[in-house]
Amino acid sequence: MMKKVLILAALLAAGAAQAAPLKQMPIEFVGEWCNGSTYEGEVNWTLPSWVEESVNDGKCGNILSVTSYGFSMVIDKKSYDCMPDTIRQSQDTAPSGTAYLATISAHCRIGDEQGRGQPATFAFHRYKGNIYIKPKK
Repeated sequence: MMKKVLILAALLAAGAAQAAPLKQMPIEFVGEWCNGSTYEGEVNWTLPSWVEESVNDGKCGNILSVTSYGFSMVIDKKSYDCMPDTIRQSQDTAPSGTAYLATISAHCRIGDEQGRGQPATFAFHRYKGNIYIKPKK
């Protein structure tokens, strides 16, 4: 019996050592972003310091939250809580600044869904104080 317990413990330890590391979100996207507004299927979020006082009395209403290991947001009245599986990054630099681009495939829980969630892919594009996110179909 003791031998079986030791073998099981060794197998569990080996499995934990081989577990895939979590994918980290690009640092350029990490933070809290405000007031996602949709235009032609793409959602534009801004830094809180860029929110105009005339919009929502200068307050953040709809928030995009990007952490090191995931992101959550509301798009078209659907709440998404996502953990990335794969991330492809690039950037484009011009005299006016650098645009950061990422295609992120993730598993997202939508609404009150439990478990790992459904696969989804998003195109992220950041330029200065704006992030544009477009769900890919």
